[in-house]
Amino acid sequence: MNKKDQIFTDIYCMDQSTNLYMIEIALNHYTDIFNQWDPAPFKRREIDPDLESYLLRSSDEIPFKKSIELCFIVPQEQRDEKMEEESRQGLKNSFAFKIYLFKKEIKRANSRIIDFIFVGFISLGMATIYSDNSTAVVTSVFFQALVISGWVFIWEAISLLFFKNREFYHRYRTYKRLQNAPVIFTEKENTP
Repeated sequence: MNKKDQIFTDIYCMDQSTNLYMIEIALNHYTDIFNQWDPAPFKRREIDPDLESYLLRSSDEIPFKKSIELCFIVPQEQRDEKMEEESRQGLKNSFAFKIYLFKKEIKRANSRIIDFIFVGFISLGMATIYSDNSTAVVTSVFFQALVISGWVFIWEAISLLFFKNREFYHRYRTYKRLQNAPVIFTEKENTP
């Protein structure tokens, strides 16, 4: 085992039966998984924001090439298979909805990129047409405005493409990873 792998096995336990890194979450009740303000049934309920933040952070700490599982630890003698199945389904549905929202956001950003490139090149094209080296102040200001606006629109497209979209795709991959991760429930061990 190399040093990098050793770091993850020190921080995150590996399930010996599946060879998956476990993101462990201790629960007092199954309802702790979901947002307490959301009155919907578990199958449609939103994940608790603190839990979601923890899952995203933990998933980011484990490299994407490593597989993960979500391990919920419940108090002894409180296991309920029906609640566990509803919780699994609720988690999958919540992640699926987040993925849907990110797909829409990525599509919207890509549309804006195309619009910005189009407007940028139109502005630069018009600037080229009106670059008659006129000494008139109004013409000179108009030419400069077209050049500046053209480059601003193109820069905004580049910024969206290389910076913002990258964040969207990363979050999309993280939610997809969490959605596909096996969800297991175990009982808390009594410590003497």
